Amino acid sequence: MRQIEFGKKTNCPIVVCLGYFGCMHLGHVELVRRARTLAEQLYAKTALFTFSNNHLALLGRESKVLYTFDERLSLYESIGTDYVLSARFDDSFRRTTGEEFVRRLCEYPLRGVVCGFDYSCGSDRLDGVRLKELLKDICPVEIVEPICVNGSKISTTLVRSLLADNRIREANALLCEPFFVSGKVVHGRNVGSALGFPTANIATEEEKFVPTGVYGGRAEVDGKGYKAIVNIGGQPTFGEESVTVEAHLSGFHGDLYGRNVKLSLTEFLRPTCKFETAEQLAEQLKKDLERVFDD
Repeated sequence: MRQIEFGKKTNCPIVVCLGYFGCMHLGHVELVRRARTLAEQLYAKTALFTFSNNHLALLGRESKVLYTFDERLSLYESIGTDYVLSARFDDSFRRTTGEEFVRRLCEYPLRGVVCGFDYSCGSDRLDGVRLKELLKDICPVEIVEPICVNGSKISTTLVRSLLADNRIREANALLCEPFFVSGKVVHGRNVGSALGFPTANIATEEEKFVPTGVYGGRAEVDGKGYKAIVNIGGQPTFGEESVTVEAHLSGFHGDLYGRNVKLSLTEFLRPTCKFETAEQLAEQLKKDLERVFDD
């Protein structure tokens, strides 16, 4: 997959998916699938437009993102995207009208466009119907209808809500892969080691949304997978309230410091809570481990 800053050119004919794609839920996956099909018919490649920063924060809507830009790039690649056109959302881009954006898009060898039924762009909120009209003499525009589950439209907002409620299985059922947190392993307080449960402390970006609680999941290190128990939150038993991400990996032996780890959350075990003693915490950790590692 090749990433191109929006405005920089490529000679390759492309079919572009339009949106933000803050996570790759099933609706987003369908957009990319439709774009791939159209691209094959038109001898083109599949491209996806997105913002490299959190434009929703600048619009006063969401201060946290489900996935960082690097995490999103890995998702886009995993579902078969050939090109990513990335733009930085700033005051200048915010003032751009829909027609101005379409004109810039047409500077590429554009062979087709795919967007969702509720897509809009530009300061004037140009919608899919108007987009189709503007491009009618240039390329086809496919507008994809919503995908629903239990009567609700699948959306990033719905996924975020499920994660915030610790409904990780339901959230994962809407995503192209289980929700994950990734980052480098840094030195922590070594509380886990003192209890006999050494953990890897993962440094996450400040803008990253993380659902608090204790989870079962999988860790990926250098392409190898391990069962893991993941604690996201403070350490109330030890009077530590700042939110951290730490994981105990089953069967891993070696030094993880400075290495990149991807933690996929698959099962919510319990909330993070305060224990009267470190020994009580250790006993609960044993139960958590048995529940995850005996599966």
